[in-house]
Amino acid sequence: MRKLLFVVLVLATVLSLGKTKLAFWQFMMDDALAKEVLAGFAKEYPDIEVEVVQLSWSTGFDKIVTAIAAGAAPDVVELGNTWVASFASKNVLLEMHPEDLAKYKNFPGANCAEYMGKYYGYPWLLGTRAMFYNVDLMIKAGLDPDKPPETWSELLEAVKKISALPGVYGIGLPAGEVYSPWQEWFLLAIWGNGGDVVSKDLKKAVLNSPQNRETALFYQELSKYALKSKQKDLGEAFGEGRVGFLVSGAWSIGTLAQSYPNLNYGVCLIPKPDKPEGIHASFLGGEVLAIPSQCKNVDAARKLINYLMRPQVAMIITKHYPGVYPADPRAASDPWFEDNPLHLVFFEQLKTAFPVPPTPAWPKIEDILTNVVDDLIVRYKSVDEVLSYYNEQIQRVLDEVK
Repeated sequence: MRKLLFVVLVLATVLSLGKTKLAFWQFMMDDALAKEVLAGFAKEYPDIEVEVVQLSWSTGFDKIVTAIAAGAAPDVVELGNTWVASFASKNVLLEMHPEDLAKYKNFPGANCAEYMGKYYGYPWLLGTRAMFYNVDLMIKAGLDPDKPPETWSELLEAVKKISALPGVYGIGLPAGEVYSPWQEWFLLAIWGNGGDVVSKDLKKAVLNSPQNRETALFYQELSKYALKSKQKDLGEAFGEGRVGFLVSGAWSIGTLAQSYPNLNYGVCLIPKPDKPEGIHASFLGGEVLAIPSQCKNVDAARKLINYLMRPQVAMIITKHYPGVYPADPRAASDPWFEDNPLHLVFFEQLKTAFPVPPTPAWPKIEDILTNVVDDLIVRYKSVDEVLSYYNEQIQRVLDEVK
């Protein structure tokens, strides 16, 4: 018996030694979910053994940087989309393989992995923003809830009518905190109107462009009928029926179901400017799978990534964490969306969602944009003065990273 057990252990050791081992560092999956997601990979590629390490958002970035500096990078790593430029600019990531680039280049979110015209990762799981609207308030204001606003002018008209109701604001616009003032529509409106804050070559500040001036004037006008506060407060006000419209992420679906189960609301694409070239632009956040340049098993790493990119595999994670969706458009046919139609709106919104400009200067630029929004809609400063002043500040930041 002991001899048989010894033989089994030896065979197991030999088989294990013959496997290609991959280290996969990621944020999205605990041990149980990782086992569920990778079960199919183990069957399909029995010669590849994957060691999965879950990182935390509070320390993960620093751990990845430290590992790369020490020459101990994982074979596959999950990166937040705003991190890609930082790593790509230091030449520590491999470019996407040409075969994979042909498959994924046109996926929503592929631009998350782009830096200076080259692609350094694979768009895996994506999140975005859409517009929530209160059905009952629309009806009370004489609006058709089956036809939510599609354009800026339609939204402004609807917001004015809803704000005329007693004790109600037409829309909620975030202010007075980091991130949400520009993430929850201001920068999105700039993109929808054909503008941006940084030139395509990432060298010039373009905040004071004519398109952005149009956007800022509209946003300032809209704010006259808005409740302006932190995003959390706005979410509560919407749930309580005190706000007609609110731009937010898909996480709000779960929050509203739990805290305000009787709220009658819908979700639509973010309204676009009233001109032919206007688009329903939104903010794109996402998880990118990348291969560090230190990887010694690139072929095996590509097999793992291509497996994780499959819509039916990525949907396993979506079902555990509604609010992040597969980058692969084919996931729309998954029966889960039939039972969760509000999430399908977010999935559709991904088609016209954009990541922030891929410049290492972005963390400083986003702080500037927060001040832009506050000056426009809280302090009601002159649009021209605000855009000109902060354009100079953004240019200084860009010059620092040259």
